[in-house]
Amino acid sequence: MKRILFLLLIGSNSITFAQLQVQTLNLTVNDLVYDSVTNKIYASIPSANGANGNSIGVINPVTKTLENTVFIGSEPSVLAISDNGQYVYAGFTGTSTIRRFDVANQTAGLQFSLGSDPFFGSFYAQDIEVMPGSPNTIAVSRRRPNVSPTHGGVAIYDDSVMRPTTTPDHTGSNVFEFTSATTLVGYNTESTEYGLRRLSVNAGGVSNSSVNAGVLTGFGLDFVYKNNTLYATNGTVVDMSSAPFVSGQFSNVSGPVVYDDYYNRVCYASYDWNGNITFKRFNPTTFLLFDSLSITQAFGNVKNIITCGNGCYAFNTTDNKVVIINDSTLGLSDNDSRSKLSLYPNPTSDFLNIKSDIALKEVNISDLNGRVLNNVNFTEDRIYLGDLSSGIYLVMITDIQGNRTTEKIIKK
Repeated sequence: MKRILFLLLIGSNSITFAQLQVQTLNLTVNDLVYDSVTNKIYASIPSANGANGNSIGVINPVTKTLENTVFIGSEPSVLAISDNGQYVYAGFTGTSTIRRFDVANQTAGLQFSLGSDPFFGSFYAQDIEVMPGSPNTIAVSRRRPNVSPTHGGVAIYDDSVMRPTTTPDHTGSNVFEFTSATTLVGYNTESTEYGLRRLSVNAGGVSNSSVNAGVLTGFGLDFVYKNNTLYATNGTVVDMSSAPFVSGQFSNVSGPVVYDDYYNRVCYASYDWNGNITFKRFNPTTFLLFDSLSITQAFGNVKNIITCGNGCYAFNTTDNKVVIINDSTLGLSDNDSRSKLSLYPNPTSDFLNIKSDIALKEVNISDLNGRVLNNVNFTEDRIYLGDLSSGIYLVMITDIQGNRTTEKIIKK
């Protein structure tokens, strides 16, 4: 473990540990997702938070402030965001519905019912995932709160229309992730079967294609999936390239996990029985601890952890805090030749300014299908986008050293 020095800053909510800065927001939150287009964190805020409850909250990870709240429905819980940043989907504990939040317009939109079981009543969303490359299609793990086990099967919805084939109820995938547009990996969190499942998705719906019991063990576990590998909240690492098997173990962790693509680390917001929280980063290949940071600004259980940009992490706790950690220098060498880019304002209605410390060679705009657009003008350090329709676009930038960067933007 590397040695970590710390410096107490002015104010009670900000501490710097060498390269790590910790700040907190006093906010009751059930779930968090991050959108790289707007560089915002979106939070499900329940009624317990007070006047701005039952909303989607918009958190700026740079200023560490709650910028806005938009009413979304009764007791929002689980969230999922499409990979193009177009929609945030919300499930609820107060209603048997899913609602879609339009990121570009910052408005709550499509809402539909999850239906009901003829014997046990309404379905509620336990987990939601958006299909890769298809922002209008989601998978939902349904639960029935009046029966045990609560699992009510997994269903696929295109906008508000459910595909007819669903997985069986009672025992199944309480939590899951898409591994491709046609495959899900799920885990049974509430019975001693402890089944790790592969699910097949097609135009007719979703079905179980295999189950392996006892590879993971433990009630209430969750996981993230990356590169044919599953990283579980109890520290277990599972190789999913063929028949699943345990390939490693991160030591002394218990809590939500996220994979940091920028630094290639597996990150845990780990907590113990006394409510002490520790942020830990591990090498995904050797399973060894890279660094560790005790979080003194929050206590209790951690609900969820996300990355929120390069060197940024955020998690929410049961003592009604959102903790944001920034590491702006780790992993960058002194002779790093990549251009430092800033695009603003984003969203924009007309001009997009580009600030770079290295001269730019080429700038292109494309739609989300990769089609390069010709009706934009780039002059010096700004692009005029006034002739484009509202929506999400990609800005592809090449500097004079040949470095290429792609950023998402929103045209209002």
